[in-house]
Amino acid sequence: MTAARTLRIWRLAGAGLFLAGALFFLYRVRPVLTPFILAALLAYLLKPAVAALEKRGWSRPRAILTLYLCIIALSLPVFFFVLPQLVRELNEFITQLPGFTAEIEGLIQGFYQRYHQAALPAGLRQLVDETIVNVSTALQQGARHAVQALVDLLTGLASFLLAPVLAYYLLRDSEEIGRAAIHLLPLQLKEDVLGLWAEIDQVLTGFIRGHLLVSLIVGFLTGVGLALVGSEYAVILGIVVGLADLIPYFGPLIGTVPVLALSLLASKKAAVLALVVMLVVQQIEGSFLAPRILGASVGLHPLVIIFALLAGGELWGVAGLILAIPLTAIGCIVVKFIWARLVSS
Repeated sequence: MTAARTLRIWRLAGAGLFLAGALFFLYRVRPVLTPFILAALLAYLLKPAVAALEKRGWSRPRAILTLYLCIIALSLPVFFFVLPQLVRELNEFITQLPGFTAEIEGLIQGFYQRYHQAALPAGLRQLVDETIVNVSTALQQGARHAVQALVDLLTGLASFLLAPVLAYYLLRDSEEIGRAAIHLLPLQLKEDVLGLWAEIDQVLTGFIRGHLLVSLIVGFLTGVGLALVGSEYAVILGIVVGLADLIPYFGPLIGTVPVLALSLLASKKAAVLALVVMLVVQQIEGSFLAPRILGASVGLHPLVIIFALLAGGELWGVAGLILAIPLTAIGCIVVKFIWARLVSS
Protein backbone atom coordinates (compact mmCIF):
# COMPACT_ATOMS: atom_id res chain seq x y z
CA MET A 1 0.00 0.00 0.00
CA THR A 2 1.45 3.35 -1.06
CA ALA A 3 1.93 6.22 1.37
CA ALA A 4 -0.56 8.37 -0.55
CA ARG A 5 -3.26 5.70 -0.31
CA THR A 6 -2.56 5.20 3.39
CA LEU A 7 -2.86 8.94 3.97
CA ARG A 8 -6.13 9.02 2.02
CA ILE A 9 -7.55 6.20 4.13
CA TRP A 10 -6.54 7.95 7.35
CA ARG A 11 -8.18 11.16 6.15
CA LEU A 12 -11.40 9.33 5.35
CA ALA A 13 -11.29 7.61 8.73
CA GLY A 14 -10.74 10.95 10.45
CA ALA A 15 -13.61 12.51 8.54
CA GLY A 16 -15.80 9.56 9.50
CA LEU A 17 -14.93 9.94 13.18
CA PHE A 18 -15.62 13.66 13.03
CA LEU A 19 -18.97 13.01 11.37
CA ALA A 20 -19.84 10.37 13.97
CA GLY A 21 -18.99 12.81 16.77
CA ALA A 22 -21.11 15.53 15.19
CA LEU A 23 -24.05 13.16 14.81
CA PHE A 24 -23.71 12.07 18.44
CA PHE A 25 -23.73 15.70 19.58
CA LEU A 26 -26.82 16.43 17.51
CA TYR A 27 -28.50 13.37 18.99
CA ARG A 28 -27.85 14.62 22.52
CA VAL A 29 -29.33 18.06 21.78
CA ARG A 30 -32.18 16.72 19.61
CA PRO A 31 -34.99 18.36 21.68
CA VAL A 32 -33.86 21.84 20.56
CA LEU A 33 -33.39 20.89 16.91
CA THR A 34 -37.08 20.78 15.98
CA PRO A 35 -37.42 24.43 14.84
CA PHE A 36 -34.12 24.20 12.92
CA ILE A 37 -35.24 21.02 11.14
CA LEU A 38 -38.58 22.62 10.26
CA ALA A 39 -36.75 25.75 9.08
CA ALA A 40 -34.40 23.73 6.88
CA LEU A 41 -37.38 21.85 5.45
CA LEU A 42 -39.27 25.08 4.72
CA ALA A 43 -36.17 26.67 3.17
CA TYR A 44 -35.63 23.61 0.99
CA LEU A 45 -39.22 23.72 -0.22
CA LEU A 46 -39.17 27.46 -0.98
CA LYS A 47 -35.70 27.70 -2.53
CA PRO A 48 -36.79 26.95 -6.15
CA ALA A 49 -39.53 29.60 -5.96
CA VAL A 50 -37.09 32.14 -4.50
CA ALA A 51 -34.60 31.41 -7.27
CA ALA A 52 -37.31 31.82 -9.92
CA LEU A 53 -38.32 35.22 -8.54
CA GLU A 54 -34.68 36.31 -8.38
CA LYS A 55 -34.31 35.52 -12.09
CA ARG A 56 -37.11 38.02 -12.70
CA GLY A 57 -35.14 40.75 -10.98
CA TRP A 58 -36.58 40.53 -7.48
CA SER A 59 -34.29 40.98 -4.52
CA ARG A 60 -33.98 37.90 -2.34
CA PRO A 61 -35.56 39.42 0.82
CA ARG A 62 -38.48 40.70 -1.25
CA ALA A 63 -38.97 37.28 -2.87
CA ILE A 64 -38.90 35.48 0.49
CA LEU A 65 -41.33 37.90 2.15
CA THR A 66 -43.69 37.72 -0.84
CA LEU A 67 -43.74 33.93 -0.64
CA TYR A 68 -44.37 34.17 3.10
CA LEU A 69 -47.35 36.46 2.46
CA CYS A 70 -48.71 33.97 -0.09
CA ILE A 71 -48.32 31.12 2.40
CA ILE A 72 -50.07 33.16 5.11
CA ALA A 73 -52.93 33.96 2.73
CA LEU A 74 -53.31 30.29 1.81
CA SER A 75 -53.09 29.30 5.49
CA LEU A 76 -55.88 31.61 6.67
CA PRO A 77 -58.59 28.98 6.02
CA VAL A 78 -56.56 26.55 8.11
CA PHE A 79 -56.39 28.91 11.07
CA PHE A 80 -59.99 30.05 10.88
CA PHE A 81 -61.75 26.82 9.94
CA VAL A 82 -59.54 23.73 10.08
CA LEU A 83 -57.69 24.42 13.35
CA PRO A 84 -60.84 25.15 15.43
CA GLN A 85 -62.48 22.06 13.94
CA LEU A 86 -59.39 20.01 14.80
CA VAL A 87 -59.52 21.20 18.41
CA ARG A 88 -63.23 20.35 18.62
CA GLU A 89 -62.71 16.91 17.15
CA LEU A 90 -59.77 16.25 19.45
CA ASN A 91 -61.78 17.27 22.54
CA GLU A 92 -64.69 15.12 21.40
CA PHE A 93 -62.42 12.17 20.72
CA ILE A 94 -60.80 12.44 24.15
CA THR A 95 -64.26 12.64 25.72
CA GLN A 96 -65.49 9.58 23.86
CA LEU A 97 -62.27 7.58 24.20
CA PRO A 98 -63.48 5.63 27.27
CA GLY A 99 -66.65 4.70 25.39
CA PHE A 100 -64.64 3.62 22.33
CA THR A 101 -62.37 1.54 24.53
CA ALA A 102 -65.35 -0.10 26.22
CA GLU A 103 -66.94 -0.84 22.85
CA ILE A 104 -63.73 -2.39 21.54
CA GLU A 105 -63.42 -4.49 24.67
CA GLY A 106 -67.05 -5.56 24.21
CA LEU A 107 -66.34 -6.70 20.66
CA ILE A 108 -63.28 -8.61 21.80
CA GLN A 109 -65.21 -10.12 24.71
CA GLY A 110 -67.99 -11.23 22.35
CA PHE A 111 -65.47 -12.89 20.09
CA TYR A 112 -63.86 -14.47 23.14
CA GLN A 113 -67.15 -15.96 24.30
CA ARG A 114 -67.98 -17.33 20.85
CA TYR A 115 -64.63 -18.96 20.31
CA HIS A 116 -64.58 -20.33 23.86
CA GLN A 117 -67.58 -22.50 23.01
CA ALA A 118 -65.54 -24.25 20.32
CA ALA A 119 -63.59 -27.39 21.18
CA LEU A 120 -59.97 -26.26 20.96
CA PRO A 121 -56.81 -27.89 22.32
CA ALA A 122 -55.66 -26.43 25.63
CA GLY A 123 -52.42 -25.09 24.16
CA LEU A 124 -54.17 -23.37 21.25
CA ARG A 125 -56.82 -21.94 23.60
CA GLN A 126 -54.12 -20.43 25.82
CA LEU A 127 -52.39 -18.93 22.77
CA VAL A 128 -55.65 -17.33 21.57
CA ASP A 129 -56.37 -16.00 25.09
CA GLU A 130 -52.96 -14.34 25.25
CA THR A 131 -53.40 -12.92 21.75
CA ILE A 132 -56.79 -11.40 22.63
CA VAL A 133 -55.33 -9.76 25.73
CA ASN A 134 -52.37 -8.41 23.75
CA VAL A 135 -54.61 -7.04 20.98
CA SER A 136 -56.89 -5.34 23.50
CA THR A 137 -53.92 -3.76 25.28
CA ALA A 138 -52.36 -2.68 21.98
CA LEU A 139 -55.60 -1.03 20.82
CA GLN A 140 -55.95 0.94 24.04
CA GLN A 141 -52.32 2.04 23.99
CA GLY A 142 -52.53 2.93 20.30
CA ALA A 143 -55.56 5.15 20.88
CA ARG A 144 -53.85 6.93 23.78
CA HIS A 145 -50.64 7.39 21.78
CA ALA A 146 -52.59 8.82 18.84
CA VAL A 147 -54.28 11.34 21.12
CA GLN A 148 -50.96 12.24 22.73
CA ALA A 149 -49.33 12.72 19.32
CA LEU A 150 -52.07 15.15 18.26
CA VAL A 151 -51.79 17.02 21.56
CA ASP A 152 -48.01 17.25 21.14
CA LEU A 153 -48.59 18.59 17.63
CA LEU A 154 -50.76 21.39 18.99
CA THR A 155 -48.43 22.15 21.89
CA GLY A 156 -45.43 22.39 19.56
CA LEU A 157 -46.65 25.63 18.03
CA ALA A 158 -43.57 27.49 19.31
CA SER A 159 -41.36 25.47 16.98
CA PHE A 160 -43.71 26.13 14.07
CA LEU A 161 -43.69 29.87 14.78
CA LEU A 162 -39.89 30.04 15.09
CA ALA A 163 -39.23 27.95 11.97
CA PRO A 164 -40.20 30.66 9.40
CA VAL A 165 -37.86 33.16 11.07
CA LEU A 166 -34.96 30.72 10.89
CA ALA A 167 -35.91 29.71 7.34
CA TYR A 168 -35.77 33.37 6.27
CA TYR A 169 -32.12 33.63 7.28
CA LEU A 170 -31.31 30.26 5.72
CA LEU A 171 -32.81 31.36 2.41
CA ARG A 172 -31.33 34.86 2.50
CA ASP A 173 -27.81 33.71 3.34
CA SER A 174 -27.82 30.30 1.60
CA GLU A 175 -24.96 31.20 -0.78
CA GLU A 176 -22.80 32.54 2.05
CA ILE A 177 -23.51 29.45 4.15
CA GLY A 178 -22.67 27.21 1.18
CA ARG A 179 -19.43 29.03 0.43
CA ALA A 180 -18.39 28.88 4.08
CA ALA A 181 -19.06 25.15 4.18
CA ILE A 182 -17.11 24.55 0.96
CA HIS A 183 -14.26 26.72 2.23
CA LEU A 184 -13.82 24.35 5.16
CA LEU A 185 -13.21 21.40 2.82
CA PRO A 186 -9.71 20.43 1.68
CA LEU A 187 -9.05 21.51 -1.90
CA GLN A 188 -8.74 17.93 -3.18
CA LEU A 189 -12.13 16.98 -1.72
CA LYS A 190 -14.23 19.89 -2.96
CA GLU A 191 -15.09 18.39 -6.34
CA ASP A 192 -15.94 15.01 -4.82
CA VAL A 193 -18.11 16.49 -2.07
CA LEU A 194 -19.97 18.74 -4.49
CA GLY A 195 -20.69 15.74 -6.72
CA LEU A 196 -21.83 13.75 -3.70
CA TRP A 197 -24.13 16.56 -2.59
CA ALA A 198 -25.64 16.78 -6.08
CA GLU A 199 -26.68 13.11 -5.84
CA ILE A 200 -28.05 13.58 -2.32
CA ASP A 201 -29.90 16.72 -3.39
CA GLN A 202 -31.61 14.77 -6.17
CA VAL A 203 -32.88 12.21 -3.64
CA LEU A 204 -34.02 14.89 -1.21
CA THR A 205 -35.74 16.81 -3.99
CA GLY A 206 -37.76 13.79 -5.01
CA PHE A 207 -38.64 12.71 -1.52
CA ILE A 208 -39.15 15.96 0.39
CA ARG A 209 -40.85 18.08 -2.24
CA GLY A 210 -42.61 15.25 -4.03
CA HIS A 211 -43.76 13.11 -1.11
CA LEU A 212 -44.74 16.07 1.03
CA LEU A 213 -46.88 17.51 -1.75
CA VAL A 214 -48.52 14.16 -2.48
CA SER A 215 -49.14 13.51 1.22
CA LEU A 216 -50.61 16.99 1.66
CA ILE A 217 -53.00 16.46 -1.24
CA VAL A 218 -53.93 12.94 -0.05
CA GLY A 219 -54.62 14.19 3.47
CA PHE A 220 -56.71 17.09 2.15
CA LEU A 221 -58.74 14.87 -0.19
CA THR A 222 -59.28 12.32 2.58
CA GLY A 223 -60.46 14.98 5.05
CA VAL A 224 -62.82 16.53 2.51
CA GLY A 225 -64.16 13.14 1.43
CA LEU A 226 -64.77 12.00 5.00
CA ALA A 227 -66.47 15.29 5.83
CA LEU A 228 -68.79 14.88 2.84
CA VAL A 229 -69.86 11.40 4.01
CA GLY A 230 -70.52 12.71 7.52
CA SER A 231 -67.49 11.54 9.51
CA GLU A 232 -67.22 13.12 12.94
CA TYR A 233 -63.41 13.09 12.84
CA ALA A 234 -62.69 14.15 9.26
CA VAL A 235 -59.90 16.61 10.13
CA ILE A 236 -58.09 14.28 12.54
CA LEU A 237 -58.30 11.36 10.13
CA GLY A 238 -57.21 13.53 7.20
CA ILE A 239 -54.07 14.52 9.13
CA VAL A 240 -53.40 10.90 10.13
CA VAL A 241 -53.81 9.65 6.56
CA GLY A 242 -51.60 12.44 5.19
CA LEU A 243 -48.81 11.64 7.65
CA ALA A 244 -49.14 7.91 7.02
CA ASP A 245 -48.88 8.50 3.28
CA LEU A 246 -45.27 9.60 3.78
CA ILE A 247 -44.48 5.93 4.45
CA PRO A 248 -43.92 4.03 1.18
CA TYR A 249 -45.83 0.80 0.58
CA PHE A 250 -47.33 0.51 4.07
CA GLY A 251 -48.59 4.10 4.34
CA PRO A 252 -51.99 3.64 2.68
CA LEU A 253 -52.73 0.57 4.81
CA ILE A 254 -51.58 2.29 8.03
CA GLY A 255 -53.76 5.29 7.24
CA THR A 256 -56.80 3.19 6.34
CA VAL A 257 -56.86 1.23 9.62
CA PRO A 258 -57.79 4.14 11.97
CA VAL A 259 -60.27 5.50 9.42
CA LEU A 260 -62.15 2.21 9.23
CA ALA A 261 -61.84 1.56 12.98
CA LEU A 262 -63.39 4.89 14.00
CA SER A 263 -66.02 4.69 11.27
CA LEU A 264 -66.96 1.14 12.27
CA LEU A 265 -67.50 2.29 15.86
CA ALA A 266 -70.05 4.76 14.51
CA SER A 267 -71.92 2.37 12.17
CA LYS A 268 -71.38 -0.17 9.43
CA LYS A 269 -72.70 2.31 6.87
CA ALA A 270 -70.12 4.89 7.98
CA ALA A 271 -67.38 2.27 7.64
CA VAL A 272 -68.49 1.40 4.10
CA LEU A 273 -68.60 5.07 3.07
CA ALA A 274 -65.18 5.68 4.63
CA LEU A 275 -63.77 2.68 2.75
CA VAL A 276 -65.15 4.08 -0.51
CA VAL A 277 -63.48 7.44 0.22
CA MET A 278 -60.14 5.75 0.96
CA LEU A 279 -60.31 3.65 -2.22
CA VAL A 280 -61.13 6.69 -4.36
CA VAL A 281 -58.31 8.77 -2.83
CA GLN A 282 -55.79 5.95 -3.23
CA GLN A 283 -56.86 5.50 -6.83
CA ILE A 284 -56.32 9.22 -7.46
CA GLU A 285 -52.92 9.02 -5.81
CA GLY A 286 -51.77 5.93 -7.69
CA SER A 287 -53.11 6.92 -11.11
CA PHE A 288 -52.60 10.67 -11.16
CA LEU A 289 -50.62 12.21 -8.28
CA ALA A 290 -47.69 9.83 -7.84
CA PRO A 291 -46.74 9.46 -11.54
CA ARG A 292 -46.85 13.22 -12.17
CA ILE A 293 -45.35 14.55 -8.94
CA LEU A 294 -43.01 11.85 -7.65
CA GLY A 295 -41.55 10.76 -10.96
CA ALA A 296 -38.59 8.43 -10.52
CA SER A 297 -38.13 6.59 -7.27
CA VAL A 298 -35.18 6.95 -4.93
CA GLY A 299 -33.48 4.09 -6.78
CA LEU A 300 -33.79 1.41 -4.11
CA HIS A 301 -34.86 -2.18 -4.64
CA PRO A 302 -38.27 -3.03 -3.09
CA LEU A 303 -36.61 -5.54 -0.74
CA VAL A 304 -34.24 -2.83 0.51
CA ILE A 305 -37.17 -0.44 1.00
CA ILE A 306 -39.16 -3.00 2.99
CA PHE A 307 -36.15 -3.87 5.16
CA ALA A 308 -35.42 -0.16 5.75
CA LEU A 309 -39.04 0.45 6.77
CA LEU A 310 -39.07 -2.48 9.20
CA ALA A 311 -35.72 -1.46 10.69
CA GLY A 312 -36.73 2.20 10.95
CA GLY A 313 -40.01 1.31 12.63
CA GLU A 314 -38.24 -0.98 15.08
CA LEU A 315 -35.63 1.61 16.01
CA TRP A 316 -37.56 4.90 15.99
CA GLY A 317 -41.25 4.09 15.61
CA VAL A 318 -43.34 6.33 13.36
CA ALA A 319 -40.48 8.79 12.78
CA GLY A 320 -38.31 5.87 11.67
CA LEU A 321 -40.93 4.75 9.16
CA ILE A 322 -41.09 8.23 7.64
CA LEU A 323 -37.32 8.85 7.56
CA ALA A 324 -36.18 5.31 6.71
CA ILE A 325 -36.28 5.63 2.92
CA PRO A 326 -34.50 8.98 2.42
CA LEU A 327 -31.87 8.08 5.04
CA THR A 328 -31.28 4.69 3.41
CA ALA A 329 -31.01 6.26 -0.04
CA ILE A 330 -28.54 8.86 1.24
CA GLY A 331 -26.61 6.16 3.10
CA CYS A 332 -26.30 4.09 -0.08
CA ILE A 333 -25.01 7.12 -1.98
CA VAL A 334 -22.42 7.87 0.70
CA VAL A 335 -21.28 4.23 0.95
CA LYS A 336 -20.91 3.97 -2.84
CA PHE A 337 -18.95 7.23 -2.86
CA ILE A 338 -16.55 6.09 -0.12
CA TRP A 339 -16.15 2.64 -1.65
CA ALA A 340 -15.40 4.10 -5.08
CA ARG A 341 -12.74 6.41 -3.65
CA LEU A 342 -11.10 3.58 -1.69
CA VAL A 343 -11.04 1.24 -4.67
CA SER A 344 -9.83 3.87 -7.12
CA SER A 345 -7.03 5.03 -4.81
